[in-house]
Amino acid sequence: MLPFTADDLKAIQTETFIEHLDYFESLASTNTWALNTLSPVVNKNPTRGINLPRLVLTGRQTAGRGRGSNAWWAPEGGLTFSLVVDVSQILIPFEQQPLIALATGLAVCETLEKYLPEYTLQLKWPNDVYLQSKKVSGILVETDASQPGLVVIGVGVNLNNSFLSAEDALQSVGTSLYETTRQKYSLATTLIDLINGIENRLYDVADEKNEFMSAWRQYCLLTGKTIRINTGRESKQGECLEVDDQGFLILQTETGIERIISGSIEHF
Repeated sequence: MLPFTADDLKAIQTETFIEHLDYFESLASTNTWALNTLSPVVNKNPTRGINLPRLVLTGRQTAGRGRGSNAWWAPEGGLTFSLVVDVSQILIPFEQQPLIALATGLAVCETLEKYLPEYTLQLKWPNDVYLQSKKVSGILVETDASQPGLVVIGVGVNLNNSFLSAEDALQSVGTSLYETTRQKYSLATTLIDLINGIENRLYDVADEKNEFMSAWRQYCLLTGKTIRINTGRESKQGECLEVDDQGFLILQTETGIERIISGSIEHF
């Protein structure tokens, strides 16, 4: 049985803001495919005749990527896709683009919470969603310097997949909706709900008041915890005070308060 039927794909386009859909039964990485297809180095005039927003969807992703050198494990039953949006259509200023990952994570968290009202969903800055203290979703936002204004939003959600076949290291930190509730979920319906939620939150980013960040902070997993973060240049340790309206992590260190715009959480 195919993960997505022809009727599913039609519903995805008619019930969301998606204007163009690329579907593959199997694909190495939806983000990589989207970036390569959009790059004028690979394909001259890549967006000619293709309306945006664009959805790149696969039934099975074989080489998913996370932030930095991290990989995204995506077995059968998982939901993996990339949205390609033109931020000028949504009126998102350049300086607001770093908030896209946070807004997407919030949308994923809020959507899954509707399915799981009795369970705890949280956000780990800057791009992970946790269910019952285990990672259930990751977001990877990328851009191509040759295509200013175009943003690729990659989303992976552990929906109906099982971690029994995963490495021990993954089993201890990851989970899926199925493993939490022992219920199966419709890939197409969940995807439609996720896309509509992401669209709404993207328009909140365009608003520039960043009022959505107050909702984000309600789900914050790190607030009040002692964490260690790698900024790419150095590791810092301290208490996470909050994530502010501009998306900076506010860290109380031994030497004072620091605002950190990007980094990888090494320990919390």
